[in-house]
Amino acid sequence: MASGCDYSPTPAQADLIAGVSNMPADIREMIFARYARDHGVQALVELAAQIVGMANSVIANNRECIELFGICEGTLHPHNARQINLPTLFGAAVGAKLALRAAGCKRMCHGCAYRLGTPANQSPVTTCDADYAREEADHMDFLCHEAPQKKRRCRGHAKALRHAR
Repeated sequence: MASGCDYSPTPAQADLIAGVSNMPADIREMIFARYARDHGVQALVELAAQIVGMANSVIANNRECIELFGICEGTLHPHNARQINLPTLFGAAVGAKLALRAAGCKRMCHGCAYRLGTPANQSPVTTCDADYAREEADHMDFLCHEAPQKKRRCRGHAKALRHAR
């Protein structure tokens, strides 16, 4: 089992997770607040640990499926399969901070690493590269990945650099 993928919710926890999984954030917050009130903060902490483990397991299983399907279809060589930069929970957390730094940028690409929720915004290699490039602004740039042939600076990155100043 991959690191962080351990989980074993109780039947009640599993029912709650299933119930909130497709709800909007405001409803999830309301349900979790009620859960904490009814069961205590420690129970909410335990539930959060189960949710993170389950999310990491789903992400790891998606990676395994994508790799296996690519290998079986002949579009992916087994030696290259692990190199695919797929979204993770860690990448999404780093990406959420990136998106905040570029808030208000109106000209970002649709799949920008600085746009909350895009695959690039949730992929750990991309988000860590963007974050590093932002911190090392005097020495590095972060280019738009949707137009690499143009060698144009990522607009979200440019906004984040202006925000940092």
